[in-house]
Amino acid sequence: MGRLLPLILPLLLAGCADLRMPWSERDPAVEVTVAPDADAPRPETRPDDTATIAPMGASGLTAAALDRPSSAERAAAQAGAGQEGRLLGETLASLGAPGETGFWLVTGLVSEPVQGRVESEAGQSVGVELRPSGREPGAGSEISLSALRALDLSLSSLAPLRVYSVR
Repeated sequence: MGRLLPLILPLLLAGCADLRMPWSERDPAVEVTVAPDADAPRPETRPDDTATIAPMGASGLTAAALDRPSSAERAAAQAGAGQEGRLLGETLASLGAPGETGFWLVTGLVSEPVQGRVESEAGQSVGVELRPSGREPGAGSEISLSALRALDLSLSSLAPLRVYSVR
């Protein structure tokens, strides 16, 4: 043990280097603040913040204003509502692109566009064009604004739907 003490003692004392000892005089740490140069890239100024966007319904477009299917499209959707078909499955649907008119459902339940019908939990149904999404069948679907309104469903919810193929 006596031979190891001279080897271990310097290691133990080296670990105490940060302790303030009465005989050690150190300068206090100096904080340095670096300011960017005048030619350093800076973020662009924002446009005038006084311009605000009106919420939907106040002075913006309403769902009724965006829902503009032709009378032929609406008649075809209503006619498709009464058709029987083969049940493809069930899906949760959210609102798709509101600017894309027509009655459609983008879903993973089909691999090519076909005519079909969707039915809500309340029993209301509407004829739609079933479009493939390229995703798995259980990955959810997107439904057109016109079809969502025809089913009398909330625009902001996930709607459980039964999807039928009509050929």
